[in-house]
Amino acid sequence: MSRRRPQPARRPADWQFFTFPVAFAFTIGLLVAPFLYLLLGDIVVWIALFGVSFGSAHIIGHTVRRRGLDKQMERAEEEERERRALAARDAAALEGEAASTRRRRRRRT
Repeated sequence: MSRRRPQPARRPADWQFFTFPVAFAFTIGLLVAPFLYLLLGDIVVWIALFGVSFGSAHIIGHTVRRRGLDKQMERAEEEERERRALAARDAAALEGEAASTRRRRRRRT
């Protein structure tokens, strides 16, 4: 049986919308859109509507998923902190009991 290698955690994408490449692609789209509309007619509107709705759903879905994962990670970290604090407290209590073993005094009668 082959074992799967653990994959390193992926770093979240850093979206930079206000940069030159994004603005240039947007302006190219603005330039090309009227020509496509003249050639293909109304189908361009439907394609654009599909693209915008798909993109919006994609962004909303990723945002919701990321928030859920962040909350889940915070919860797991908090539980781990609590578990470690309880373990340390128990270890300290056991160490204190071992250090303070009292000897019983015998009563002389």
